[in-house]
Amino acid sequence: MSDKIEGGCKCGLVRYSGIRSDLPMFRCHCRDCQQLTGSGHSEMVPLVAKSVSIGDALKTFEMAGGSGLSTFSGFCPNCGSPLIRRSERVSDCIYVHAASMDDPSKYHPAKSIYSEAAQAWDEAVITTEGAGTK
Repeated sequence: MSDKIEGGCKCGLVRYSGIRSDLPMFRCHCRDCQQLTGSGHSEMVPLVAKSVSIGDALKTFEMAGGSGLSTFSGFCPNCGSPLIRRSERVSDCIYVHAASMDDPSKYHPAKSIYSEAAQAWDEAVITTEGAGTK
């Protein structure tokens, strides 16, 4: 797949572009994503890391992931929009939040991950045949 994805924050300070990875788009219900987005889950689109260009103003927050390796959340320092996630565990991808895309209609989630951490009030778990939860 060679879809170019472009997007940015609400105020326009931080812009990004990159090529869509062949990995599936997904909905993540982990507690980190809940807290970072202020919702029950995040909607993530994988991009090929070496193809990604992102504005210098991006602010990055580092935390320990469930694997013990570092994960990083990138957001706009002006408006606070969550833009990207990346991890040491999957270093060849940078994940962008689907709602930050210029054309969010390109987002087609194939599965949910960490659905066991979904909040009871969040009924957005994708339960497709063969899609794992982790």
